[in-house]
Amino acid sequence: MLRNKFVLVMMLAALMAVMSLGAAAQTEPLLIWADGERAPLLTELGAQFEAEFGIPVEVQEIGLGEARDQLLVVGPTGEGPDLLIVAHDSVGVLAANGAILPLDLGSQAEDFYPAALDLFTYNGELWGIPYATENIALIRNVDLVAEAPATWQEVRTISEELSASGAAEFGFLVQTGDAYHNFPIFSAFGGYIFGRNEDGTFNVSDIGYTSEGGLAAGAWLEGMYGDGLMVPDVNDDVIFENFASGDLAMFVTGPWNIARIQETGINYSIDPLPGAEGGSEVGAPFSGGQGFVISAFSDKVIDAEAFLYDFVSTTDFMQAIFDQGGRPSAFVSVDTSSNPNIASFVTAGETAIPMPAIPQMGAVWGAAGSALTAISTGSESAPTLADAVEQINTAIGLMDGETRLFTVPGSFNEEVGCPGDWQPECPATEMAMGEDGLYRVTLDIPAGSYEFKVAVNYAWAESYGDADGNNLILELAEDSSVTFVYNDETNAVEFTTE
Repeated sequence: MLRNKFVLVMMLAALMAVMSLGAAAQTEPLLIWADGERAPLLTELGAQFEAEFGIPVEVQEIGLGEARDQLLVVGPTGEGPDLLIVAHDSVGVLAANGAILPLDLGSQAEDFYPAALDLFTYNGELWGIPYATENIALIRNVDLVAEAPATWQEVRTISEELSASGAAEFGFLVQTGDAYHNFPIFSAFGGYIFGRNEDGTFNVSDIGYTSEGGLAAGAWLEGMYGDGLMVPDVNDDVIFENFASGDLAMFVTGPWNIARIQETGINYSIDPLPGAEGGSEVGAPFSGGQGFVISAFSDKVIDAEAFLYDFVSTTDFMQAIFDQGGRPSAFVSVDTSSNPNIASFVTAGETAIPMPAIPQMGAVWGAAGSALTAISTGSESAPTLADAVEQINTAIGLMDGETRLFTVPGSFNEEVGCPGDWQPECPATEMAMGEDGLYRVTLDIPAGSYEFKVAVNYAWAESYGDADGNNLILELAEDSSVTFVYNDETNAVEFTTE
């Protein structure tokens, strides 16, 4: 199915011109950045594209977040990719920085679910071709909880009963300090991230963590932690260990963990998220997605468009990537019957709210995550959420202004006085500019192995690590005084120890 006839005409014309000159020029390959899950499949599919269109494809493996950050760094130098896979919430940052190109699917838009296209739409324009959507759902041990709870108040009651009877240690656990996995609790009570303007755009000055619903959700979390019904320091590994042993009845996760759920051997169900008394009837998770974007720095835009419009946007390609990835497809004609769990996640996502794909979302994660971690360890929810909103507003103000502040978020942050690790908004790690124009901060860090980056303006919207965008490694054989140095012109990060 060929959408862009003009693209093909141009390609054929170029080919004929080369042949007429008797040249044997080698076409430069399209360079695609893809995460580790998709890279092997794209290498295989790229060979098919070359066989059909005569354009070679090279695939380089790079994480989704690293791809976004590195495009902003190396793209302007001409060293970046022509195409890359990104999560939809990177679109706002990339588009606002002029790093990706707008796209026009024309009549092919009918082949995609509208909600999937909405994820990659920013300021009224489409910036990416989605291939998968995702949202979290409630995972339930059917033998412990026969029917899905309708409200979070009912989740608490079930937790109390299971704990009292000894049938399970926990009725429900959620990933500590994870604003994404905690969001359905806030949305159920009526909380939100950003309010809306009359024209439907996000009002970034209206942060919903201290709205009536946001505070109600915070109080629910505070009660669960305070009464020992939930515990801190919970990640996916802790959740799956307890679920597999029968010590946990319910948790939240997404389709990326379907295989892991099945491997537990538990009789499970995938359900819509609970609502809340006095709030919403059904909880709303964030909806997200992944897709392809074209680098604005590419010199092979016509080839990249051919790859997206005439190859990616087909049933064969979308079916292959669904069969490999196991996430709900963005493409209408894909057959998902091979994975019945997908339908359950789709049902749970019918009330999903698109995660805001705007640059200001980068100011939310760190502050919100720190607040949730603090609540899990006994802090009062209302003032803690108010502090988070203040931090978010400060970070957004910095993003919208000309000031640039630099901090060193990493796995040692708690050791140097921050409320938790990986906090870009923590003032204890803020760097100061020296007479040489470089930014520095010296921190006393205990012996150990750590990772870190440099973040800009108290948020993750812009951050720097090694040359590939990965976290930097800090190995300390003994307690040390570490000086971190950042060059805002080259984005180079260095450190010395004493």
